[in-house]
Amino acid sequence: MARQIAQHDLAPLLAAARQWIDRCLIEDHSLLVPERTLWTTANADELQRCFVDRPDPGRDDFLVKLKRQLDDASAATRQFAAEAMWALLLFPSATNIAPATKRAHVLNIWSWSGETLAAGNPMLADEVLGGVGSAGTAYATGRWRELAYLIALVRSLKSLPVDERRAVFGDYDRFMDWIATVPLDGDRQFRHMLRFFAFPDRVERMSSNRDRQSVLEGFGVAPRAQTRHWTDRQLDDALLTLRRQQEAAQPDQPLDFYEGDLPQRWRRSEPEPETEPETRVQDPLAAPWVAEEPPPSTTTPRLDGPVNKIVYGPPGTGKTHWLRQQFQAYTDEPDKVDEVTWLTETLAGYGWRCVIAAALADLGRPARVPELREHRWVQAKAVQRGRTPSGINATLWGYLQEHTPPTSTTVNIGVRREPFVFDKQGGGDWHLLGDWQERDDDAATLWRVLRAGPQAATQAVRRYRVVTFHPSFGYEDFVRGIRPVANAEDGNTQFRMVNGVFKEICDEAHANAGHRYALFIDEINRANIAKVFGELITLIEPDKRATFDAQGNLVDGMAVELAAITDAAPNERLFGVPRNLDIYGTMNTADRSIALLDVALRRRFQFEERMPDYSHLETDVDGIDLRRLLERINDRLDFLRDRDHRIGHAYLMHARSLADVQRAFASQIIPLLQEYFFDDFARVGLVLSTTGAQPFLKSESLAFGRLFAGQRLEGLPSEQIRHVLSPMDSWTVETFRGLYDGAPS
Repeated sequence: MARQIAQHDLAPLLAAARQWIDRCLIEDHSLLVPERTLWTTANADELQRCFVDRPDPGRDDFLVKLKRQLDDASAATRQFAAEAMWALLLFPSATNIAPATKRAHVLNIWSWSGETLAAGNPMLADEVLGGVGSAGTAYATGRWRELAYLIALVRSLKSLPVDERRAVFGDYDRFMDWIATVPLDGDRQFRHMLRFFAFPDRVERMSSNRDRQSVLEGFGVAPRAQTRHWTDRQLDDALLTLRRQQEAAQPDQPLDFYEGDLPQRWRRSEPEPETEPETRVQDPLAAPWVAEEPPPSTTTPRLDGPVNKIVYGPPGTGKTHWLRQQFQAYTDEPDKVDEVTWLTETLAGYGWRCVIAAALADLGRPARVPELREHRWVQAKAVQRGRTPSGINATLWGYLQEHTPPTSTTVNIGVRREPFVFDKQGGGDWHLLGDWQERDDDAATLWRVLRAGPQAATQAVRRYRVVTFHPSFGYEDFVRGIRPVANAEDGNTQFRMVNGVFKEICDEAHANAGHRYALFIDEINRANIAKVFGELITLIEPDKRATFDAQGNLVDGMAVELAAITDAAPNERLFGVPRNLDIYGTMNTADRSIALLDVALRRRFQFEERMPDYSHLETDVDGIDLRRLLERINDRLDFLRDRDHRIGHAYLMHARSLADVQRAFASQIIPLLQEYFFDDFARVGLVLSTTGAQPFLKSESLAFGRLFAGQRLEGLPSEQIRHVLSPMDSWTVETFRGLYDGAPS
């Protein structure tokens, strides 16, 4: 494939990527300090607990939130996070994010461990960090999703023996089989990047399938309507065949689909200008995008009634998979998204500071606060935040003043917050500092994205949020609460009122009332539902859903005044749940029976049961009938426990050999049975019983006389029985068949 592009030679970057794969993914070593061990299961698990399992929905910058989430993490895990960031930033080109900025991010995260990493580290050199191609805007704004996906990749990979890891990265087909097993939340771009790093002579340097589909359409291979349903492997195969055809027609000439004459052929099939994706999005000199119409009022068109649904059942019955299948209904592809949806969701990823800076840059001259307040982007942000556009003066003043440099002679305020990007002229007009783009990468990115407009979008727009409930999840996390928020790069914090995920998605839905939005709640029964929803449990009823006019007045439904205000917004409107918001939840009945749910919640949701579906299982895996096997185990669980503690088909869906069945029983099914019966091995043994000797569990005698010297104390037995798992390799095909063939009918 293309190992050299117009900007620079890719050889140093690809060599570094290969070292990362060999040292870190296959082995467990550190990339930046090779003598250390960092890429381990333990560090990946800790980063999962600190980052993925403990989300921070606040509006701070990504790095500020990440630092807060890693406050109690070990030094090794913080260094692992720094190297993970290196991997995430390796692909995006310099026009997306400059090498110096990439290097600064990695050094900054590494410094959280208490150590200083040399900026001259060879893996941080400009020729290594120069990038491969455009990563698109969503990759920057959704970096937290990509990091969560990278963690999932690492945890999956580290569960394999080293030799198997080496085989995965040594063979394209084995790699594709493996990566398909890693849970995928949305269309993660890093999976394309990793595939390119691992097989640069097999995979094109494209970070999304949209360009793959466009190339194949432009060269007459297949229309987009057909290729949009193809798998990654099918797209790679078709592009490889196309490349070989083009190379045969132009021998001895380097070929790259983004350079030379080739882009003219495939970009004709797209409505966007014939330029590189990164040029369309990132060029600050491009003509600014102007919405054809201002953001609409929030008067709600009549859509279908809202959906409140909970899918419940035993573990492994496909509830989370079902949840992910619903995402598509709330996703707009780049070529289908309308301007209002695009603007609402783009602004949702940025805070007020970035929007104010983008508005000032768009004006191209100093401006007073009232003029800034009327800017279309500021007005749209106010609507997206659930604020009346006329009531945000205090917010604008606050952000403008706090982000002025301490050397300012026209602003007298005690609290200053980096980055320093604004200053005020003597006459009262506000302007941007000359180097504001270097000081504030997020604001500069937003400005370029807004100027390019929706026609330059390369990523799908998602009109939904996903949250996982857990026992410590509360109203403050879900709706609004006081949390510590970093207000400076030095780590100083203050307690501020922060909106939760439910308040945020409600505001976004109100701001774009012509489209449906959704909140997906995984493991909804693991939290105290009454505590999480609080007084809002009434507002989610379909006939209580609220609509507001453009001035924030309640037109229909019910609304309440939340306990406190945020962002110094005294003119915040009442809070109501919009009609265009659907709420979905999943519930594992092994954790908590549906009968124990709050009656108020049960009355307001539809419930759909998911039970084990044996049709998904193979009937002959090395002679084992998986359907009969799981059905017999579940019948026994029904007898010994109840139907809520069955075992789902997902545990055996991917079994293709005796070894797969052995691993599933040893690592998942038997530990689950132990949990079901509180380590009562007698009942576990009943579930796994066959005629004759128990094949899965062994009993060992522990005699007092063999373990202790001296007289046995009163009350202590002379002998105890210990149950242990028999070796996995001893479980034969006949062992598993005995569960359903040898046992009584």
